[in-house]
Amino acid sequence: MANISVDQLIGQPSFINYCFHANEDDVNYWTNWVAAHPEYAAIVEEATDMVKAAGWLLVAEKEKPAAMAKMDAWLLETSAPVRRMRWYYPAAAAAVLLLAAVWYFRPSPVQKQPNLPVVAAPAKLYYHNTSGAMQGFVLPDSSYVLLENGTSLQLDSAFGRSTRSMALNGTAYFKVSPDPLHRFQVTGGSYMVTALGTAFRMTATQGKLQVLLETGKVMVENSQNGIRRLVAYLQPTESLLIDPSHQNKQQQHTFTAATLNAWKAQEMVFDHTPVSEVLLQLEASYNIQIQIKDSTLQKEVFSGRFKNDALSAVLDVLCFTLNKQYQFIDSTNVIIQ
Repeated sequence: MANISVDQLIGQPSFINYCFHANEDDVNYWTNWVAAHPEYAAIVEEATDMVKAAGWLLVAEKEKPAAMAKMDAWLLETSAPVRRMRWYYPAAAAAVLLLAAVWYFRPSPVQKQPNLPVVAAPAKLYYHNTSGAMQGFVLPDSSYVLLENGTSLQLDSAFGRSTRSMALNGTAYFKVSPDPLHRFQVTGGSYMVTALGTAFRMTATQGKLQVLLETGKVMVENSQNGIRRLVAYLQPTESLLIDPSHQNKQQQHTFTAATLNAWKAQEMVFDHTPVSEVLLQLEASYNIQIQIKDSTLQKEVFSGRFKNDALSAVLDVLCFTLNKQYQFIDSTNVIIQ
C-alpha cells in the first residue's frame, strides 16, 4: 500500500481532532488506525508534533475568515457521521483555528512534471519509461497507454491528424479511442498490429512479438521487402506469440482476464500526477469505470505507490488523501464524491 505522509495527515481535520482530543469518534478512529499500522508510528508522531506547535495558532487568527467560509461550505455538503465502512467518509470538521492553521501550512500546489519525458525529435514524438514501474499517459487521439518499465514508444509526426501510427520497443497496453477514419497501428520490428476501438497488450523485442487482445479485434501482419502478409486475426481473450528462436515459431492461445489484469496492476507510481490521469490508469488497470461528482477534483494532484494492491486498498488511500468518499455501484462501476 502507498505510504501515508506527514502532509497528508495534517491535512485531515479528524487527525487534528485526534491530536487535541477534541472529538471522541476521531480519537477512537485514529487510535485504532495507529494500532493497526505500526509502520507509520514515526510519521504519526511527527505529524502530531507539527499540529501541536504553538506557532500555528497565530497563523490561525489571520486565516480565520477564510477557514469559516470553508467550514460553512463543508457543512452544507455533508452531515454524515464519521465512519469507515463501504463508503469512505471525510472526517468531521476540526476547530476553526486549527483548520485554518492546517490550511495555511498545506504544501503549495506542485507544477505537474510529466511522468514520462516527451522529446520532440525531428518529425517524431518519443516516449520512454525509466521510472522503474508501470507508467500511463494519454496519446494525442485520447487513447490511453500503459508502458512497462524500459519500454519506448515513438509516434509518427502526423499522429492524431492524418495517421495513428507508432513504433513500439518493449511492452505496452493500449486502450484505443474509437476513430473510424484512422486505423490505430502499432509496429514492432517487422510486425504491425492494427486495431479499431480495441484494448490489447503488445510486446515487441528482438524479433519477437506477443499480443493479448482484451476487447475488440486486431489484425496482425508481417512486412517483408515492402510486402505485407496477414499473420492472424485475434478475438477477445486470444493471444498470439511469435518467437523465431522457438521450435513452434507461432502460437495462438486463449488467456484469462485475471492474467492481463494482474500485469496491469502489478505496480503503479504516481508523483504529483493529476487526478484525471490517476483515474484513467485505475480504470485501465482494474477494468472499471469511475464517475466523479466533483469536477474540481480533476485539478488536484496525487502521489502514491501501489504494488499488487486490491482496488479497494488503492481507493482507500486516494480518497483519504483527497478528503473524498467512494462507493461501488457494482463490480465495475465506482463513484467518487
